[in-house]
Amino acid sequence: MIQHIFLDMDNTLLSPDGSISEKNISVIKNLSIPVSLVSARAPFEMQFAIRDLDLHTTQVAFNGGLIYKPTSTTYQRVYSQAVNPQTAQEIIKVVHQKFPAASLNWYSDTVWYTDKSCKETDFETSIMHETPVISSLPNETQTIYKFMLISFDPVLFNQLVSYLKQLNLPNVNIMTSGDSYIEVTDTSATKANAITQIQTEENLQNDQLAAFGDGENDIPMFKKVGLPIAVANAAQDVKQYAKFVSTSNSEDGVANGIQQFIFK
Repeated sequence: MIQHIFLDMDNTLLSPDGSISEKNISVIKNLSIPVSLVSARAPFEMQFAIRDLDLHTTQVAFNGGLIYKPTSTTYQRVYSQAVNPQTAQEIIKVVHQKFPAASLNWYSDTVWYTDKSCKETDFETSIMHETPVISSLPNETQTIYKFMLISFDPVLFNQLVSYLKQLNLPNVNIMTSGDSYIEVTDTSATKANAITQIQTEENLQNDQLAAFGDGENDIPMFKKVGLPIAVANAAQDVKQYAKFVSTSNSEDGVANGIQQFIFK
């Protein structure tokens, strides 16, 4: 029997406009088992969902780079692992010199930074309802949990993905999210590792865990849990790791999946 549910946020729990549907809210709030958001987002970008769903359990930011328990005013850090400072500088150098048209974004636990205003950051602002701080490039003293590189140009995006992956940078995961986003985090920052920590705390077995997702960064999570469920809008290579496919994120995919595949 499922004893903990893990939810990706963007393109899974969240509707295309970045909101949570009333049905998703109602079904999740009425669950008798804990729910954890497992997101590439920063904690401050997750806060509205934690509030709307009335969550008090352990949550996961930066794909596992930061595990925390929300409190009434802030959060209690359980685990954190930022990107290695030297590797971070190499990423900045490569993107800035070879792919200047790409949108370069980086995150501390409290601030979203970007190197310029552009259509990509404007779109991200409309979805996240957060505004980035336009900043000079960070130095080695700044703690960076995640880089997010965005390009709406398919050719540039594919070139950037290929170039970064062939660099074989040490101690980082380079994952795509959709067809416009690249997320770079520390090697240990995976959704599977984060789930393992929560699973150990609660003394649960894999077959007692369920997860919902849509993207490449959800595959480690799907491999970890006993009941992986993809939303209908998930990439085809993600669906092959799912036991079930629910409706899309624009059609209450999480709520319908909980009702149909977890609590029939």
